[in-house]
Amino acid sequence: MESIKKVLAVFFSIAFVVTAIFALVFFNFERRAFKTEIYQQVFASEDFYNRIPSVLANAMISSPANVQDLPLAMQGMSTQAWEGFFRTLLPQDTLKLIGDDVLHSTFDYLNMQSNSVIISLLPIKANMGTESGVQAVFTLLQTQPACTLEQIAQMTFNLLNGHEIAFCNPPEQLAPLLTPVIQAQMQTAALIIPSEVTLISVESGQTDPRERIQNARTLMKLSPLVPLAFLLLLTLTIVNSLQSWLLWWGAPFASTGIIASLVAVTGAPVIGVILKRVIIQRASSILPSSFSEYASDLASAMIGAIMRPIFWEGLLLFFMGSGMVLISIYLGRRAQNKRS
Repeated sequence: MESIKKVLAVFFSIAFVVTAIFALVFFNFERRAFKTEIYQQVFASEDFYNRIPSVLANAMISSPANVQDLPLAMQGMSTQAWEGFFRTLLPQDTLKLIGDDVLHSTFDYLNMQSNSVIISLLPIKANMGTESGVQAVFTLLQTQPACTLEQIAQMTFNLLNGHEIAFCNPPEQLAPLLTPVIQAQMQTAALIIPSEVTLISVESGQTDPRERIQNARTLMKLSPLVPLAFLLLLTLTIVNSLQSWLLWWGAPFASTGIIASLVAVTGAPVIGVILKRVIIQRASSILPSSFSEYASDLASAMIGAIMRPIFWEGLLLFFMGSGMVLISIYLGRRAQNKRS
């Protein structure tokens, strides 16, 4: 009978270690991966704020509705041209403001508090009529072919009559004359462009992908119950004294701790690569394709922030379990000395 109990105890111990490692990963992922503050830290440390002009450029290109009210020449601009425009237009503090706003909107969406993810263009509109806005337009013009003699003549005529200038790269001599006209046209454009761009939206009647996310989050929250169940079975099977309790709890705790710490250190790059591939393959049903690469890079960077607490929790379990085992050995030796 005792041999059967020991076999069952070993089985429950191994089951506890395996499920506890997964529970540590899942529980920490659910606790940290859906908080805006964690992403703000990653944005700052990994320079993701500086990639916002690229995201905005993709947003302008990916949806025709975003540019349909702009001048015809601007509707055909490349992603690189839009990125240069936004990078010149927006200072670093504005980029952070936009990034934080997108994060809040994203997690309102994921937490079922709204049905869309929106980029606010109000900071952009506010800067369009300023000197930064004028310089951004010149940056755009520099990406275009040089103006022909006919376009220069037409541009000069339009300057005199207050009409819209041609969208080409003008000679430097015309820059002082173009500046006030560009500023006036930018102020007009600020009134035309939308105040926000929708990245993700769930319409009524559509299948909401967030339902699966919420179900997964619920399972992650409940994941610690599985190793606790195996720990209870282990206790009922083999524990009959303080010494046996310290030994049969301490060894699994120490094993779980050291393995979890190693997983946190060595597993983060592997999990990051896997998560990146999954997002690229499956995000097309949720995100525009142009944002999949950006989302996958962000998710990969997030893995490090999620794994960090697992490392420390693993160390805590290891030292606690090792201490329990050592105390159990001490009690066993003291009891043996008393008998002898």
